[in-house]
Amino acid sequence: MAFVAVLPGKAGGTNLFLLAITSTQPGRDRVAVSIPEIERHRAGLDPMPLWVMVDEYNHNILEASAYFEPGARIGAFSPSFHKKIMFAFTAVVRTGQSKAIPRAD
Repeated sequence: MAFVAVLPGKAGGTNLFLLAITSTQPGRDRVAVSIPEIERHRAGLDPMPLWVMVDEYNHNILEASAYFEPGARIGAFSPSFHKKIMFAFTAVVRTGQSKAIPRAD
């Protein structure tokens, strides 16, 4: 599972920043946003405690991405919770606390 931040690319294409959603409580050295019960329900996620990790991400270009399956179920958070995650993500990016995790696939 992932939260996907979508931003237009400077050279065309659409940048995707994939932030992991995890059920493992993050350590004190990590930066994450806890997903409230109402947002888990709204997005069709499991009822267990979940977090969006904002201190690391995968980067991809939508037009060349192999990560999205046609017809796959896509959940959604409320606009206000989406803004909360984006605010946390941009804050850690600005301070250099967030890092891209390279993918080999």
